Amino acid sequence: MNSSYEQKHPLYAASFTKRRKAMELYEGGERIEGNRAYLTRHTYESDKQYDIRASRATYRNFAAPIVDVFASFINEGRPERILPDALRPIEADADRYGMTADAFFADVTRLAAAGGARFVIVDMEQKKGETVAEDRASGRRMTPYFTSISPDDVWDWGMDAKGLAWAVVHSEEMEHPAAFAAPLRYETLTVWTRDSWTRYRRPMKDKENTEYALSENGERKHGLGAVPLVPFLFEPTSPMTGLPATDDVLSLILRIYRRDSELDKMLFDRAVPLLNVGGVSQEHWDTFVVASSNALMSTEPGGITAQYVEPSGTAFQAQAEALARDEASVWEIALRMVRPQSAESKAIDKTQLDTQLASFARRSGSAEALCWKLAARWLGAKEDGIEAKYNESYDVGEATVKIKGQTPAKEGQG
Repeated sequence: MNSSYEQKHPLYAASFTKRRKAMELYEGGERIEGNRAYLTRHTYESDKQYDIRASRATYRNFAAPIVDVFASFINEGRPERILPDALRPIEADADRYGMTADAFFADVTRLAAAGGARFVIVDMEQKKGETVAEDRASGRRMTPYFTSISPDDVWDWGMDAKGLAWAVVHSEEMEHPAAFAAPLRYETLTVWTRDSWTRYRRPMKDKENTEYALSENGERKHGLGAVPLVPFLFEPTSPMTGLPATDDVLSLILRIYRRDSELDKMLFDRAVPLLNVGGVSQEHWDTFVVASSNALMSTEPGGITAQYVEPSGTAFQAQAEALARDEASVWEIALRMVRPQSAESKAIDKTQLDTQLASFARRSGSAEALCWKLAARWLGAKEDGIEAKYNESYDVGEATVKIKGQTPAKEGQG
């Protein structure tokens, strides 16, 4: 396999920058405060001044409360699932690590809202010639399972009239061959089609000089008639990409972070009033001792004078007012997703509303149902009638109170 398989779909590249920004603003902390690309440096700001300001910058996370409130509404209560008995065991352990289906899909929808997209692979381990007794003794699970995949790892795909025809999924694997031995890490590309998958990998060590090669047992027929990769999209921009819940407020949230930093620097610099000393000859400036660590010296005649100079507060007030306007705009834009648009629906406190949030709930239910149908195919079980319905009905007033009542968490140092 040559390196051309590392190519990315054009829509992957187009959506990557915004998705990464949305996820970093959602995660907050060091993701923002440790990345100086998010903190604008002013034209006349010295290296030292910028370093001090950057070291004190504190990110107030507006993105996480918005996403988490939205996710909490569509995941309110358990989704209504209609499943065949053969799939019921998966509800208790959806991912082979003990996570319930409720918790698994709640996490998938939360991450889809945060970044715009999340994917689920529906897979099943295959028997390798063991008897049933040997299979049970090995602990190998012979039922389907779900794996949550970041859109950063869905590198390429192809569509046709039937939908998704193939996809290339990137992952990293680690093998620990023996006690005290160094683990071996591999980079893996899996090419999924409607009837098979093929897996290639290369060692992470010296990967730049190593080609991908077909892995051991790297080819398998699955015969599902579909690529078992399911997208969960907050606001679709294509069948495989979407916009995050915070798309309309990303720039505002960053502007608040920068304004916070600038206001903090102003307050920090002016915490101690500046001493203005006049009437001191220039040759005595280096030896003139004042109690303050900073002083403004001048040679004006008329004897030595000293007085403290403090800012009037006008600049602070203007910056604080601008911050307040930006914060209000963030919450107002967020509320548009939960408010009904028509005059008639605005009069209804609790109903099924055609809002962005309700649309996301419907899409999520359809995507989860597809996951269960693919699991049924792995087992040869009946898939007709499988459904998963998310909460589309919520109290508009409660949603408004929850969003407006959010206090963004301050992260990092103050």
